[in-house]
Amino acid sequence: MPRDRSATKTIFDLGLHEGWDTEFYLRKGFRVIALEASPQFADVVKARFAREIAAGRLTIVRKALAERADTTIPFFVRTDKDGWSSIHKDVAERDGIVSTRIEIGTVTIAQLFSEFGVPYYLKCDIEGADNLLLAQIVNEQVKPRFLSIEGESSGDQSIALLVAAGYSRFQIVNQGYLRLFVPPHPPREGDYVAQKFHGKMSGLFGEELPPSHWVDQGVIRERLRLWQNLAAGRVGPVRRFVLKKIGKATRRTWLIDTGWIDIHARHDA
Repeated sequence: MPRDRSATKTIFDLGLHEGWDTEFYLRKGFRVIALEASPQFADVVKARFAREIAAGRLTIVRKALAERADTTIPFFVRTDKDGWSSIHKDVAERDGIVSTRIEIGTVTIAQLFSEFGVPYYLKCDIEGADNLLLAQIVNEQVKPRFLSIEGESSGDQSIALLVAAGYSRFQIVNQGYLRLFVPPHPPREGDYVAQKFHGKMSGLFGEELPPSHWVDQGVIRERLRLWQNLAAGRVGPVRRFVLKKIGKATRRTWLIDTGWIDIHARHDA
């Protein structure tokens, strides 16, 4: 049965990059609002999704999320294949590759919500500015039902902000092992897509994440600390080996000592 497009939910893809996540969301039948400040990616993706843009299913906002809207700020652009551009120079150049400074227009989450509505799911991957987003979400009266952010560097602070925003259930997904996750059939979000996930994607979201992996803030903090200790080599090799085996077998990917993580949050109010 064809989807009723009048009831289509919206996803915000903050950090469009090469558009792999946006493509997945569009194929699942969602409307997408994508934020991308880097000209390197915004130009390419605009051409790639010209049909979806013309149909109103995709809108690309070529600005950077910042504390104030409708101004300009420095943005540090990388032109290598990864293109980890950021509003923070140290983040853009964290692996020694030099960036180029440009000036970019700004937007806030309040402005995006006002113009496009509050999304059902918000994916944030904006290289060092995730907690800037969360601090703004705290002040919004209506929140996205589901939200995901990068979690390896500032996870404890991120969880505190998520809790302050009213999010009560959480889970960790190791982005280096998305191949372990297969879209459920029948789908629990949108249309079914036979997607094989790779390292440039964020993977499953919302109700399609493993239901048993949702936990409260106390447990997610424990899981985050365990993963941080594993990734830093502060756990003995035998235990690391055993936990990695368990993690792969059960998709509890926070037990795997390599990769990088996203924190997913659920707002049930």
